[in-house]
Amino acid sequence: MMARMDSLIGALRQVSVFQELSETDLQAIACVARRQMVPAGETVFHTGTAGDAMYVIEAGSLKISRITPSGKEQIIRVLGEGEVIGEMALFDDRPRSADAVSLENAVLIRIPKGAFLNLLEEIPLLAIRLLAVLASRLRRMNEKLEELTFLTARRRIARLLLEMTEGATNEAAGASAMRLKLTQEEIAALVGTSRETVSRIFSELQEAGIISVEERTLHIREWSELRSLSEADQA
Repeated sequence: MMARMDSLIGALRQVSVFQELSETDLQAIACVARRQMVPAGETVFHTGTAGDAMYVIEAGSLKISRITPSGKEQIIRVLGEGEVIGEMALFDDRPRSADAVSLENAVLIRIPKGAFLNLLEEIPLLAIRLLAVLASRLRRMNEKLEELTFLTARRRIARLLLEMTEGATNEAAGASAMRLKLTQEEIAALVGTSRETVSRIFSELQEAGIISVEERTLHIREWSELRSLSEADQA
């Protein structure tokens, strides 16, 4: 029991929402939290279901998406280690507004809604940290709307590739290799274009020697060129 508690506290301490909390506060959160193993491709929650918990991603990554009226998947964002999901549904009685699906085998830390709301009342700093997360999410959504409105598909894809590889590769050493967790269809759903457009732009980037893709592993060969594409639209 003590080992499980220590392990949970250590995992929570790595998450920005909880980083500034005291050991006593982290212990209180760990007491109500439970780990949940999620196999690749499994749905954590569906659109329309009750928002009965918040989750911390301890390992792995998830996509947050919804199905449009035309039946197409729209990926809202991809979240990875150290991020939280399902937090918005904690503050009202409305159902989930999107699906959460694991892109790979993942480990989540589940915190029930009632227990977490009680913790927010008892730990003011936790409420402030959570507000910062919500503000950051809102800012990113505004940025994404601007990208979808004003940027070409080429520029949006270049930005996404840089975002995906940030922290997972070593730009300073000039080397990069990262397993692609998203299919080309999912990348298209994330940047708001078609799978054919993604395929064409990937081919162009590979022909230009900027990237290469081998067995679902993405290699960035020319960081400066990719960064340039992300910063200026090209016809």
